[in-house]
Amino acid sequence: MAAAASIVVTGTIGSLPGGSRTIGPLTLTSAAASGVVQQTVLQNGDNTITLPTNITPSGCIIILPSSNTALTTLKGDAGDTGVAIGKVGFAVLNWETANKPTSFILNSAATQTGLTTEILFW
Repeated sequence: MAAAASIVVTGTIGSLPGGSRTIGPLTLTSAAASGVVQQTVLQNGDNTITLPTNITPSGCIIILPSSNTALTTLKGDAGDTGVAIGKVGFAVLNWETANKPTSFILNSAATQTGLTTEILFW
């Protein structure tokens, strides 16, 4: 029996000129979740993250270390300029099964010595 996943995002943005705005709930689901967790210390430059092959993940959550000071950029390949995802916090990626990558790159502006980035595939 495969693992199931339900990732829910909900929130509120307050103090807007027109009041506040509620976000979600936005739900991402998978009836065949991977559950694989990769932990890595990001080195300076491109760090290739390979998706698990034992089961097809629907996406992943990239959790950056809370004390990180090096900017991390998500890239599709080495020639890609990428999108900065920050120094701390997390990013959620969701793939269509037919279009999921085999890998992606986390580029770090510096070696994150002693700090572990966690990638949870679901």
